[in-house]
Amino acid sequence: MAEPQDKKRPEGDDGSRSVTGDLASRIARAKAERPVEKPAPMAQGSGIQGANRAYRLASEFVAAIIVGAGLGYGIDLLFGIRPWATIILLLLGFCAGVLNIVRATAEMNAETAVAPDTPALPDDDDDK
Repeated sequence: MAEPQDKKRPEGDDGSRSVTGDLASRIARAKAERPVEKPAPMAQGSGIQGANRAYRLASEFVAAIIVGAGLGYGIDLLFGIRPWATIILLLLGFCAGVLNIVRATAEMNAETAVAPDTPALPDDDDDK
């Protein structure tokens, strides 16, 4: 029979160790020798990608408008000044929704910011 290719096998008689114990010790030694890799910056973030970002922004915008319109309608019913409170608070809800989108977008962009020491890539126009 041919000799095993792994020359770093632990010493000892072959009969005293089980095959799985030998394998486990070799795996542990290989993991200890392997350098620790840091995860990519995108993987460290909150995990919000693509469609998730769009759903978050859309739901925050729509929720602000619905809350504004609902409060306005409630005030209209309470004080009998229909439709003025609904119109005013609907517009305020719209403004709050836009402000929420701006804040959420700034937060998402800050999470995925490029490090300042990263070299810039040349534009296609720079090749001329």
